[in-house]
Amino acid sequence: MKACLLCGSRLRQEIPLADLIRLTPLQKRAICEACSATFSALNLLPTCSSCGRRRTNDMSDPCYDCLRWEKDGQFKFINSAMYEYNPAMKDYMKRYKFAGDYRLRKVFSDQIHEQLKKQSAIIVPIPVGKDTVATRGCNQVTGLLENARYLNLLSVRFDKKAIRQSAKNRQSRLLLDQPFEMIESQKNQVKNRAVLLVDDVYTTGTTIRHAAALIQQAGAASVKGFTLAR
Repeated sequence: MKACLLCGSRLRQEIPLADLIRLTPLQKRAICEACSATFSALNLLPTCSSCGRRRTNDMSDPCYDCLRWEKDGQFKFINSAMYEYNPAMKDYMKRYKFAGDYRLRKVFSDQIHEQLKKQSAIIVPIPVGKDTVATRGCNQVTGLLENARYLNLLSVRFDKKAIRQSAKNRQSRLLLDQPFEMIESQKNQVKNRAVLLVDDVYTTGTTIRHAAALIQQAGAASVKGFTLAR
């Protein structure tokens, strides 16, 4: 019997009667129901139509962050997210992304794969620098995409970072220079095509928007975003 990747408790694989009758393939679970319940799925909540952020009763749509992007003359960019960045997701990212527990890619990889199968766009992951991979031991974004087909279109311009992205405040992130460049050998593959950029977390939107701007300049028909958390 397998153990939950998050809490270590034993996983009981129960098959609903309806699935037995229909001979539905058994879905392998990576975490227990108790751990799963700590994550807040955004598809069940009101969200910003531009960035996927959970909306409160007093929040506009688009949210104030997205309205600021539009006021600054930024292009219209739409991102959707699967989960709210709540304490459970923050702890997950700490263990998976920063502590480098690569096993935890399996917690959401099947769900992400199911969502991306519905897309007709070219899947492009947000890249991480070589120094980041060396420190963490993995690329957390492509780890989440292990069951999906994707195109490595972008690379990080600067290997060394004085301060990692997660440690920067909002203002520092907004002032970020273009951190990416196109991989020339792949550039023509997105011309006149729809592209879906994938990242782990949408925070201010600066990183994913920088990537989207490059891909638009390469002649993509459209560029949207998809993140695990917002």
